[in-house]
Amino acid sequence: MSLTAKKFNAICFAFMLLLGLNFSIYQSIIQDINGFFGFDGAASGIMVALYFLGALIAPGPAGELGDRTGKKMVVILSGVLMFSCILLISQARHVFILGAGILLMGASGSTLQGLLSAKIADHNPYSAKRMMNFSGCCFCVGAVVGPLLSLAIKSWGGDWQTIMLINAVIFCPGMILLLWLPKDKKTLADKTASSTAYSLELIKDVRFRIFFISIVLYVGAEVSLAFSVTTYFTEAGVAAFGEIALSLFWAGMILGRLLAGVFHKRSDLIMPLCLVFGIIFSFLLQVGPPAIVSLVLFSLMGLSLSAVWPILMALCTQTFQRFSGTAGGLMIVGGSLGGILFPALVGVVSSGFGIRRALAIATASVALILMLNLLSRKNAMKTESVTDNPTSVKLTE
Repeated sequence: MSLTAKKFNAICFAFMLLLGLNFSIYQSIIQDINGFFGFDGAASGIMVALYFLGALIAPGPAGELGDRTGKKMVVILSGVLMFSCILLISQARHVFILGAGILLMGASGSTLQGLLSAKIADHNPYSAKRMMNFSGCCFCVGAVVGPLLSLAIKSWGGDWQTIMLINAVIFCPGMILLLWLPKDKKTLADKTASSTAYSLELIKDVRFRIFFISIVLYVGAEVSLAFSVTTYFTEAGVAAFGEIALSLFWAGMILGRLLAGVFHKRSDLIMPLCLVFGIIFSFLLQVGPPAIVSLVLFSLMGLSLSAVWPILMALCTQTFQRFSGTAGGLMIVGGSLGGILFPALVGVVSSGFGIRRALAIATASVALILMLNLLSRKNAMKTESVTDNPTSVKLTE
């Protein structure tokens, strides 16, 4: 690996950690924001939805812009926008300013995640799955550290605005790191720019549709499990285990992505194996085992699902290397869609049947991903393999 590649990967990993940190900090202060502005349940839900709305509308167009004009420029502009939004939120005194900041923070953060993932695939053509797992691991580390940082600042007497201001200070060096990113590698899309939207060309391809549906299902299953943890143990009569189980879930994610990165050459085996174990563990959680066993199962769920997102992103961006920015952006859109729809669905089912029965949604989602993975392998046999020896691929209708 050249010095340039090492520097590039280090920058991407560091920034992914900052993205995970920012996302989890925002999650940890939602209740404080509600209390400050006097939001009721509906208003609080709107504020949460605004973040995901930004994540739905921005990554696709931003990814296509990156493919046409250069990903580095769009990444830097998104970084500036995100930094500005964090500062704006920290100083917000009016609900509309807060809402605008949250909406644009979701848009810029998701754009950065999609384009940086695409750049990782572009600059690591022979080890994209390995590097994608390591970058996902860094995001998870940030997600674990964020709530701890918020808790520490609160213990020192800080409020949610102080937390966001410190978040902006931490984010600032990341802005400088983005300036050091290497220039984009030329792809076939640079030479044969089409007036047709790249996203439309991708949607016509059955392989992309499989990737997109898979990421919707995966993020839906992951978020459903993460948001169900505290309710699961509350219903079991051991509410104190909820936070422990959530930490173990994300710890399993970190460990799993590290292992998947180390053994990336066997990703063709790791992916289905993770999905099979995910089905088994999520089913066992529905049975209602003792609390200690459930703690272990949530940790194993994090471990078993950990490699799915990085592998899907690597496969998609490399399969459609011509339009890696657009493909990565649309995959983030799919993930955001799953993050919005599935928790709501789990909430509806759990209100009628209990949280354990609602986890059947996660089990079914993982099973569908496994089926789609097998279908994807069947389709791949008809085309040239590009994940380990990538070349530019012509899209087919």
